Amino acid sequence: AACIDAMEPGEYDALVSRARSGSSSAIMDLLQAMRSQKIRQPELVVLHGGRLLKGSQRKLGNDLWTILEQVFLAAVEVGADEWRDYCIIQLTKQFPSSVRVERLKGIQQESMKRYSEAKKIYEKIIADKPEDTVTKKRLIAMLKQCGKTTEAIEAINEYLKTFSTDQEVWHELAELYIEAGSLQRALYCFEELILVNPRSLYHILTHAELLYSTGDFELSRKYYSLAAYLDGACLRALWGLVAVNAALAEKDKSNEKMEQLNGFTIQRLKSAYSDVGSHGKVALALLENGLS
Repeated sequence: AACIDAMEPGEYDALVSRARSGSSSAIMDLLQAMRSQKIRQPELVVLHGGRLLKGSQRKLGNDLWTILEQVFLAAVEVGADEWRDYCIIQLTKQFPSSVRVERLKGIQQESMKRYSEAKKIYEKIIADKPEDTVTKKRLIAMLKQCGKTTEAIEAINEYLKTFSTDQEVWHELAELYIEAGSLQRALYCFEELILVNPRSLYHILTHAELLYSTGDFELSRKYYSLAAYLDGACLRALWGLVAVNAALAEKDKSNEKMEQLNGFTIQRLKSAYSDVGSHGKVALALLENGLS
């Protein structure tokens, strides 16, 4: 199958169209493209991957095992239980002692809502291979899915003791803290994320919003200002500045620089909404009547 690094407009649709012909090579190209481009269309994977597995296994060579795994994961997502079970049986026969296949068995148990069985599988893998970050993340995801927020937070904190630069997991922990109402702890997580990626608008803005929510308006304004500096057209940053300036209006009464900042922010927003239709008129009315 061809390896596709970057797809041209219309190229993926053409692959889907060719795969409908039933050609083994066309289907393999499509499945390879979906893997390399991380395209999530599990129904298509089950449909076309299933056709390959039914009639063309001998033609697949070593790609057979990759396609079995791909079809398995898609089948779990769409509830195609027969394909799920068929694929895991074939993979287990071929790789009876594979950690990767054991992890798939855990996912199979999850899909059947046998969470305690899945947890046992994941914990055994981690006990044998403590450096296995993929399985640790899978266990965390399962705990979150089951609504066990406290256990998920404990598992993430344990994970971060060893893998302290994992941005994805820091963000997951922040989201769980926000869900639990622990905004100060979520702030700490976003501080860690900003240290790793100091120019991430998303992290800076979320940090500013959390600071605003905890009442630290001065520091919130600094982060909103940083976001607006990095992207002068960022509406989320500009509206954040308007909100925090309003919260600090009494304190800023004799501060000419802050008044200039507020005026500049409102002018930027007016310019952004001046020619964007009816919702722009609503924003302009708010800026005119409520904030200027």
